[in-house]
Amino acid sequence: MIDTHSHLSMKDFDEDRERIVENFEEDGLEFIVEVGFDMNSSQKAVSFAKMHDRVYASVGIHPHDVVSLENGWQEEIELLLNQKKVMAVGEIGLDYYRDLSPRNLQREYFEHQLEIAQQRHLSVILHVRDAYFDAYDIIRHFNLVGVVHSFNGEKDDLKRFFDLGFYIGVGGMATYKKNDDLRKILSFAPLDRILTETDCPYLAPQPVRGKRNEPKYVRFAIETLSLIFNLPFDEIEKITSDNAKRFFGIH
Repeated sequence: MIDTHSHLSMKDFDEDRERIVENFEEDGLEFIVEVGFDMNSSQKAVSFAKMHDRVYASVGIHPHDVVSLENGWQEEIELLLNQKKVMAVGEIGLDYYRDLSPRNLQREYFEHQLEIAQQRHLSVILHVRDAYFDAYDIIRHFNLVGVVHSFNGEKDDLKRFFDLGFYIGVGGMATYKKNDDLRKILSFAPLDRILTETDCPYLAPQPVRGKRNEPKYVRFAIETLSLIFNLPFDEIEKITSDNAKRFFGIH
C-alpha cells in the first residue's frame, strides 16, 4: 500500500511518529509521501524524508497560506526542490470554501508554483475546494501532470482533469456512509488514474472516523475502491501502488 498524501510531520504525531514509521513494513506500507503546505511544513517534510527510507517529500504553499508569504519564498522553495527525495510541488491550489487568502492572491501564487513545477518537470499535488473549474482553467495553460488530492468534485470536473492527464487522490471521504454520490462519480474514473491517500491526521476513514488518521488507514480507501470496482483488494492495491510509483517516478 502507498499513502500518497501524509502530514506525519505535524505536532499530532510528536509522541509516536517514529513508532508509526517503524511499523510501515508490518502495516503493509511500501512508502508514503510527506506533503508540505507552507514553508515550515515543507522544510520538515524534506528533513523527514531524508531520515527514513520509506518516506518521500513534496513541498509547496497551500492556498490558505499564500497571504502570509514573505519576500524570498520562491528561492526557499527552489532550494528545497534541489534536495533528494523531493518528488513533487504541492500541496498547492485554490480554496474558495474557507477563503483564508484573497482569491486573487490564491490564483497568483498558484500560477507561480505551477511555473516552478513546469520548469523542473515535476508533478503537482493540488488542493482544490469549491474551485474546480477555476483550477482547471489555470492548469490547462501548463504542460503538467498532477493529482487532485482528496477529490470531491462532480463528474464533469473528473472528466476535465482526466482530459489533462491528471490523477485523482482517493481517501477517507470516499469511505463515509453518506458519500454515495462521490462513490458513484469515482466509478467513472479509469483505475490507472487513481492514487490512494490518507491526508493524515485529517479525514480519518469511516471505521475510525473521529480519531486521528494514520498512513496505515489507507487500506480503507483501497477497500472502498475494491467495492466500487468489484475487484479484489490485492488487485486494487497493486494497481494503485503502480500508479503512485509511475506518478512520482519512484522505482
